Amino acid sequence: MSGQAKGRIFPVVVISLFCITILAGLFGTLLPSLNYLPVIGYTRISLSAWFDFFSYPGIQTSIFVTLFSGITASFGVVCLAFLFISFSYGNALWKFFEKILAPVLSIPHAAFAIGFGFLIAPSGWLMRMVSPVLTGFTRPPDWIILNDPAGLSLTIALVIKEFPFLIMVTMGALGQLDIKKTLLVGRALGYSKEQIWLKILIPRLYPHLRLSVFAVIAYSLSVVDMAIILGPSSPSSLSVLILKWFNDPDMSFKLLAAAGSLFLFFMVVVSILCACLMERAVLVFLRPWITNGKRCSFVSPLKSIIFFMGCGTLFFTAVSSVILVIWSLTWQWRFPDFLPATWTLKLWAKGLMSSFDPVMTTLFTGLASAFIGLLLAIGCLEHEVAAGKTRTRNYTGYIHYFLYLPLLVPQITFMAGIQFLLVIMNMDGYWISLMVSHLLFVLPYMFIALSATYIAFDERVTDQAMLLKRSYIKVLFRVKLPMLIKPILFSFAIGFSVSVAQYIPTMLVGAGRFSTITTEVVSIASGSDRRAIAVYALIQQCLPMMMYAFAIIFPKILYYNRKGMQV
Repeated sequence: MSGQAKGRIFPVVVISLFCITILAGLFGTLLPSLNYLPVIGYTRISLSAWFDFFSYPGIQTSIFVTLFSGITASFGVVCLAFLFISFSYGNALWKFFEKILAPVLSIPHAAFAIGFGFLIAPSGWLMRMVSPVLTGFTRPPDWIILNDPAGLSLTIALVIKEFPFLIMVTMGALGQLDIKKTLLVGRALGYSKEQIWLKILIPRLYPHLRLSVFAVIAYSLSVVDMAIILGPSSPSSLSVLILKWFNDPDMSFKLLAAAGSLFLFFMVVVSILCACLMERAVLVFLRPWITNGKRCSFVSPLKSIIFFMGCGTLFFTAVSSVILVIWSLTWQWRFPDFLPATWTLKLWAKGLMSSFDPVMTTLFTGLASAFIGLLLAIGCLEHEVAAGKTRTRNYTGYIHYFLYLPLLVPQITFMAGIQFLLVIMNMDGYWISLMVSHLLFVLPYMFIALSATYIAFDERVTDQAMLLKRSYIKVLFRVKLPMLIKPILFSFAIGFSVSVAQYIPTMLVGAGRFSTITTEVVSIASGSDRRAIAVYALIQQCLPMMMYAFAIIFPKILYYNRKGMQV
């Protein structure tokens, strides 16, 4: 039996799991939105939930804030990523990004949002750096920076957090292009580096990034944890408002939440369609510029600004982590002092004891979902490699399109439907349901992280091993996977960090019986004790970083005496 036939079960399982889950979730949301939820006594189909949704006080403002923050952040991060690649590819800054990208991506969204809030707040560290010498402030100014009504702080935080993700996806897609030869030919014709990128390489690169851009749009419009911490509160963004309705003791609000979830899904679909139309329009309007033959670049004056903004994302990410460390060790810190007056470790001792159960739940769920996701990802990639050898293509060859489904559909839309169905089947509140809900989001990121390296593996090595009369399974586990141990462990670390960051699946599928460190961080983020919040946020941040450290150190220990394997 060929490797392709052996591996076909994996893409079939993944496609079935993702399609059935997404469709079931959407169906489970559609019925309550039509006022049909027999478990709470609603059995007559009507549009009353939709009328209640559109007449809810402040709903227009919530929709506007959601659209403004989501669309602005998505447009900003895509433009910044493309311009940054055009200016920095191949130089020292790009190589630095390649090395630092993994730990930056490991920081959960909630932990970053808390640190970013501590940084930019009126009493935050940035204000303390310039007060009272430059500002004259001896008390925090009465400025609305955090939770501002327009969602500007949320928008900036989304750009900073999504920028490394888009760069990571781009690094994986760059292997599809012959960049060195293109740059050499373009420079020989007198074009600058950024002109070559913008006129030739970016148009060829974008099709490989299209689904990732759509995922950024969907996430920016439907984000919940960062919106709770940084977004406006009265009224809040639409996703936060929907979650509030789901958690309301009045069961009739669940119908309102279902209608809101479907409307959010409609907003995402329309936004993605607009992005497709914009792509077509850009191709039409920029075609004369691409073919005009001019060597000068209108973006060259922006080079310093783009470098500053790209480095600024790393700066804010790093400083946000530093401020969390400072607050977690603080006993007394008055404004406008630059550093705390007194320090203590008491809050760490208390925080570690009180967070033990959520941390254990996070660890077991993350390890289990990442391990199963790794098996499925390797199985699907083996099928892709076998299909490439035989040059056959069927529905299982488009596995990446199905894997992107959970990233393109708002979490709260289909997770709400899944919760309704689990309640009806009496399966809510079980750990296995929670783990599978995390797996839906873990597997896509693991597949994205591993696919480029796995498919680029030189199959002549395994072919030679099989010519020595070794079975396919032995060659896979004794030759191929040991040689790919480093990217496999990095993929596992990415999957684990994605599981740690999951908030909506834990809140809805867990049915309140399971609390992870992420749900604890978001729940206490609205408290007044910054020290306790910082401790919990750092605990959440440390879990993925420890996994990334293991992914870096273990291959070096395992192959310390083999030339080239430790690199």
